[in-house]
Amino acid sequence: MASSPSMHPTSRATGPLRWGVLLLLAVAAYVGWREFWFLTDDAFITFRYISNSLRGYGHTWNPPPFQPVEGYSNFLWMVLLEGVWRVFGVEPPDAANGVSLIFSYGTLALGFFWVWRMALPPELTRYRFALAVAVLAGVLSNRTFLAWMSSGLETALFIFCTTLWCVAMLEQDREHSPRAVAVACTAAALSALTRPDGMLLVAASGVLVLMKLVQAPPRGRWVLTALPLLAVPLHIVWRRLYYGEWLPNTYYAKHVQSWPESGLRYALCFLIEYGLWVWLVVGLVAAVRLLRGMGWREVAERLWRQPGHVAVVGVLLAHFAYYTLNIGGDHFEYRVYAHLVLPLMVAFVAFLGWLRVGRTGALALMGTFLLLSLPVQWVHYAKTRELTTRKQTYRLRQPIAEAFPAPVRPLVALFDTQQDWLISHFVGMRHQEHKVFFEHWSQEYPTREEGQKLALPERPMLVTRSVGVPGWVLPDVIVIDYHGLNDRVVARTPVKEQKLKERIMAHDRTPPAGYLECFEPNVQIKRRQLRTGTRKTPLTDERIRECEARFDPSKSPPPADAPTPDAPGLTGAGGE
Repeated sequence: MASSPSMHPTSRATGPLRWGVLLLLAVAAYVGWREFWFLTDDAFITFRYISNSLRGYGHTWNPPPFQPVEGYSNFLWMVLLEGVWRVFGVEPPDAANGVSLIFSYGTLALGFFWVWRMALPPELTRYRFALAVAVLAGVLSNRTFLAWMSSGLETALFIFCTTLWCVAMLEQDREHSPRAVAVACTAAALSALTRPDGMLLVAASGVLVLMKLVQAPPRGRWVLTALPLLAVPLHIVWRRLYYGEWLPNTYYAKHVQSWPESGLRYALCFLIEYGLWVWLVVGLVAAVRLLRGMGWREVAERLWRQPGHVAVVGVLLAHFAYYTLNIGGDHFEYRVYAHLVLPLMVAFVAFLGWLRVGRTGALALMGTFLLLSLPVQWVHYAKTRELTTRKQTYRLRQPIAEAFPAPVRPLVALFDTQQDWLISHFVGMRHQEHKVFFEHWSQEYPTREEGQKLALPERPMLVTRSVGVPGWVLPDVIVIDYHGLNDRVVARTPVKEQKLKERIMAHDRTPPAGYLECFEPNVQIKRRQLRTGTRKTPLTDERIRECEARFDPSKSPPPADAPTPDAPGLTGAGGE
């Protein structure tokens, strides 16, 4: 497809003016990163695993004799931050967002390269630089991209790896070179090691290599390009040997049943907030324009000649469908759609090429799309950025329809209604809430330095609903995760039928009756004050193993309901 987003060589972008524009974009990215800078409580879960590794326990939540459990799902991110700590002495909370900024700059550079290499019709070729700048400006005006430039989570790394894979797959359609395939396979492997959803990229890359083996001998060169993919099965085998599971514990804790009624609302809010209805309309018209006059055979032949394009579109759609229709979105604000922001902008440039519009038409359409993507997201931000207390931001639902003129108010009111439903179910919790929650939770607990100096009782144990910050600042305390992200027993405990009707994203699981009491938690912290209790029976290694084995649902199914126990270590606070 001559005007599809395949790669096309052109002259270099040179000149002081152009470099000045790129510098301004780089500065804008930094300003956006600083404005949206935040850390999530969940990020500190990974930080505790890193800490325990440095303390000699391995990548586990609680030290032996507790069973090792994979309560993270970002292996590569964890290893990277651990390497930074070991080599440079910079602890994960201090390093994470700086590393994320670097990967975000890498994503922006890939975005520029992507547009710079696109095949465009003659009417648009001379405006390639302007189109690339427009794409980056659109990305940098997008709250989702800006928010996930930080957070402490692996999101920026995943976005970079996914973008690199997309660019490499499209590049191989142009060059048909082993180098492009090798880059794609490497990016796919890194993506899968960063988040399990990267397995989609691995599968698509594997299919591409198989096609090359059949169609383009000698076969040896294609075998070599696929070697990076071996890292993924090796990691899976390691997980099975070390943790005893094929999937991360987080999957069992979070996935209760398919939840399309949540995911469709999540997707609808994303569409309205960023004006993507414009993208859909222009894309539909452009597709009709491109395909008009083509027979099905010609379309099939063109798709067969461009497997990279098919793979990129197919993988992004499959990922979108999985999280939308199966998982129900995500606990965080559009985190699982964050990697789509750049491809959506690049695809819009492709639509302009398919429409064969000139400079004026391209400027009008791109300008309209960018302008209409701004109001909802930034009005919402303006109304919430000054909310700085936990009381103000708990289940943060901010109606904004009244701020809009009457003609568009019904659309924004629809957005408000869906937001209200989602956030009542802990889906798509807004950036400002997570930012304030971390700050609030940090005030409730001592610093890590203070936590290491506390006079703790024998085998100190704390039970809490939000475990990240407590797990990091109390490295010498056993932490039981009430909702099971880091607890094998809780993660596999069946959810009561009533709770299935009143879903709470990532918070559906609760401990089986008697499980917490079996350990007799003996630590509680509130407003930085330590309270301790005395166990009736010492918590020996044998008792820990017996408690975990007795309540393990895979051995003897526990009761579906779990009453809130009156245990000394249960904080009763810190719920999202």
